[in-house]
Amino acid sequence: MNKNAATAFKQLVETAPILCYVADKNLKFTYINPFFSKIHNISQQEAVELHISEVIGLEGFNGNLKHYNQVLTGETVKFNTSFTKLDGNSHYCYAIYEPLMEKGEVAGFTGVVIDTTAEHELDRLSKTDLLTQLSNRREFEYDIANILKSDVTFNYGMLILDVDFFKKINDKLGHDMGDNALIKLGNLLEKIIEFPSKVFRIGGEEFVILLYDLKGADELRRQADYVCGKVASSVVIEGENITVSIGAILFKAGDDRSLILKKADIALYASKNNGRNQVHISNSS
Repeated sequence: MNKNAATAFKQLVETAPILCYVADKNLKFTYINPFFSKIHNISQQEAVELHISEVIGLEGFNGNLKHYNQVLTGETVKFNTSFTKLDGNSHYCYAIYEPLMEKGEVAGFTGVVIDTTAEHELDRLSKTDLLTQLSNRREFEYDIANILKSDVTFNYGMLILDVDFFKKINDKLGHDMGDNALIKLGNLLEKIIEFPSKVFRIGGEEFVILLYDLKGADELRRQADYVCGKVASSVVIEGENITVSIGAILFKAGDDRSLILKKADIALYASKNNGRNQVHISNSS
């Protein structure tokens, strides 16, 4: 690298809004750039010869320890990571560690850490329903596609829920109360559906629940009936009980997506046509 290029590179490292540092093989800092100094509230002079754990904290250090060990074997390491800041907010980063060689041996490494929190938040928002904060249709399509192309052999279940007489709720109580009903319903479903099963709002007054590792149709029926009954007894807006109609189907990885959704929709409309506030189970896809 010629002198001009070296000067330009040094200026870049000193002014860029990314964390850059150098550590020796004992994991002690020998250099941090000004942005690193600002983020961790420590001067460049204070950081030199401090152990990494003394600056970023034990939680962050232990989370990255395997990467430090890997780069000290002479490998380039690239990874995504996250940690919780003092204010309780999550912070997301992309890190690159490059070994520093002296006389054929690893003497330390350089670290470059890029803040990806904004990109992570944009990605999260693209998969989130803004009203209920549930996963949205885009996330549902992603999840169902991954399930169907997997080699998992257990049974899955899909519940499609539609809020009964939702237009009447909006007309009688107003759209704000209608939105409130959807939020309360979403909160309830999130509370009663256990991970890894997942709740989605896919549009309007329609929700989907993906159920994992079901023993069979009887368990699908029990869970669907439980959801239906829990909604009817728990979601109340301005003295009005909110109910849902549910179409349910049992399926497996490798089944046809279009057929699953079609049969679940047919089951949903059977519930609505038979009086609402009930469950109809489709034949297996």
